[in-house]
Amino acid sequence: MNENKATLVGIKLRHCRNNCKLSQQQVADTLGINRSTYSYYELGRSQPDLGTIVKLAQIFRVDASCLLPGEDEDFNLSDTEFESITPIYSLTRDEQSLLISYRLLDSEKKAEFLDKITNMANPEI
Repeated sequence: MNENKATLVGIKLRHCRNNCKLSQQQVADTLGINRSTYSYYELGRSQPDLGTIVKLAQIFRVDASCLLPGEDEDFNLSDTEFESITPIYSLTRDEQSLLISYRLLDSEKKAEFLDKITNMANPEI
């Protein structure tokens, strides 16, 4: 990935992170990396690998392809789900951590998790 494409990826990451009202530290903690490493992604000084792009897309609730440079350089996230839900920044840190971790699970693990947490919250059911 050349420098211009790395910069474009960084701009997209920053836009998504800001759209989600997350700090660089929150994203880095979720990824299990240093904040400076994530910061370098946004600055275009280094590039996340494909696995990290997929995780970032899950965190930001966007398609992974929109985080990559492509033929269509127009960048529009106006159709993301964030405008219609409670912003994540209004949640407590524990709630944010729980939500971000949930987003990183595959469909089977999400169903298992929801079943467990529902049973914990409503033991009489």
